[in-house]
Formats: sequence, C-alpha cells, structure tokens
Amino acid sequence: AILLCGQLFIRSSDSFATRAKNKCSSLSEWKSKRVLADAKCLRSSTSLFGRQDDDVGDDNDKRPSNNLDIFGQPKDGNKRSKGNAFDEEGDIRGPDRIKSCIPYVLPLVDGDNFGTYIYDRIPLLGNLDYVFLRPIVDAVHAVPVLSILLFITFALGPQLTNQSREVRFNAQQAVLIDVALIFPSLIGEAVAEADANLPRAIMEPSSNFVWYAYVSAVIYCVVSNLRGKKPDQIPFISNWADYAVGPF
Repeated sequence: AILLCGQLFIRSSDSFATRAKNKCSSLSEWKSKRVLADAKCLRSSTSLFGRQDDDVGDDNDKRPSNNLDIFGQPKDGNKRSKGNAFDEEGDIRGPDRIKSCIPYVLPLVDGDNFGTYIYDRIPLLGNLDYVFLRPIVDAVHAVPVLSILLFITFALGPQLTNQSREVRFNAQQAVLIDVALIFPSLIGEAVAEADANLPRAIMEPSSNFVWYAYVSAVIYCVVSNLRGKKPDQIPFISNWADYAVGPF
C-alpha cells in the first residue's frame, strides 16, 4: 500500500510538472507570437507613413507649376525685357518701333492750328505745344518749301531706303492723316476769304472736332507702335495705307 501510494504520488507529480511545463511553453510561444505581431504592426505603420510621405512628394512633383505673376504675365518676362527692350515679340520689333512713330510729326505740325481754342481753354496744353511743336510749326510757316520736303520725305523716304513693311505702313498712314487735314483747312481758308463772320459757337466746335480726331489717331498709332502692335484700326485710312505699301 505504501509503495502504491508512492507510485501514485510520483505519477501525479510528473503529470503536474508536465502540465506546468506545457503551460510555460505555451505562454512563451504566446509572448513570442505577440512580439512578432507587434513588430508586424509597427512595420506596417511605418511603411504606411512612408508611402504617404512619398505620395505627398509625388503630388508636389505632379502638381503644375505656376509661372505667371499676378498680372498674368510670365515671371521671367521682366528678366528678358531688361536685356533689350526692343527684342520683345509683336508685329513691330526692334528699333522699328521708334522709326514708326517719327512720321506722325507731320500731321501734328500741319494740324496744329486747329487746336487754337483748346490751347486757350487748357493752358497746360498750350504750354506743351509752345515748347515742343510751335518751333517746328513756325519754321515750316517761315519756309513753305519745308512742309513739302517733309511730306515727300515721309511719303517716299521709307520706300527708297528699304525700310521694313511696318515702318513704310506707318509712314503712309501718317501721310494719309495729313492729307485728310487738307479738307478742313481748305474749308477754313474759304470761310476766311469770304469774310463770313461765323459765330464762335460754330467755329470752336468744328475746329476742336478736327483737333480731337487727328490727335486721337496720332496717339493711337504712337502707343500701338511702342507696344509692338500694328496700328491698322483707323477707318479707311489704314486700309488705304496697307494698299499703298503692298504685300511686301
């Protein structure tokens, strides 16, 4: 009986030890599995954030760059224009922009008399006219042949010197504007010779209208030339100038 009890005790202790050993091994396996699972989660989270950063970088690379300033002009346009102001693109390029403006002195000189009433009412314009235009006007009136020479120079000079088509077009247009001033000049001379004492209420608006018309045309042409655009929007006159210049 004593031996039997001893054997039973030994077997129970062995089974207890075996179960304890199994529990310990299962616990260690569970811990190792838990550590591996945490490591996988950590690896996946880091890779996820890494991909997000890469995606942000890719989005920034794929995002279109804006090279325009607040005025809608290229940001590097100012850098290009600082090099040479005459190299900008347009219908008229280079020094031709300045050459195209010179012929419009002719209508300004021949039509200066139509601004008499305006110069009286606006002294600032009168002073500017006295400083810039009046010396040329007085010289032309003192030597009548000079007016004819200026007309022939601007009418034929650009053609004979092989200037660009844009310069020849502006010269012809300036000449045609000057020709258009002949008609109101003839009417004014006819009224003066007939000793028709027309009231100022008729003379002033008529004279001012002619002045506003040709000065507006000259300002439009000069500004367009300086901007590099061909001033071909004057009714009738631009079409005749284009026809006079020809296709080349």
